[in-house]
Amino acid sequence: MKRFLSIGVMLSLIVAFSSCSSKPDDLPVSQNASATKSTSIIAAAGNTTSSEITFKLSDFSALSQYEKWVESGLVQTTSVISVGGITSGQVVELTNVKLSLKSNTKTSLDLPMITANASFKELPQLNFLQKVLDEVVKKGASTVVLSYKTTNDIKMSVTFSMKIDGKFSF
Repeated sequence: MKRFLSIGVMLSLIVAFSSCSSKPDDLPVSQNASATKSTSIIAAAGNTTSSEITFKLSDFSALSQYEKWVESGLVQTTSVISVGGITSGQVVELTNVKLSLKSNTKTSLDLPMITANASFKELPQLNFLQKVLDEVVKKGASTVVLSYKTTNDIKMSVTFSMKIDGKFSF
């Protein structure tokens, strides 16, 4: 009887391990991939406005065949948060500019007042982007809430972009 039980347990273990998906032979140790997301800013003077930007693991197209084996991601220093499309004749003044994770509003980043095209790629911004990337790797997606107040009407579209360059490990 013990012999039949032992054989049964062994067969069950073999079936269990063989049904697990194994890593492909060509799986690299790490791979670089990028994703950029943008939103348009058009607002009436005095209004506080918010919009959402969602990053998904599938947005990092270089990872397409290896997505399910991603274990971690490290933000590279080429990542950037930027505002563009402000022309010389356009008066733009964005105040109280804040980025926060929708899943955890305590994880946030305050940006300075924006009156011209700008790029933000210093340590605080990179740390925030790392938290976004950590959530993308862990949950498959991360939604960032952008909120701001404008003191002037913005009728011509201004673009707010987030570019995440990451080094992904498998």
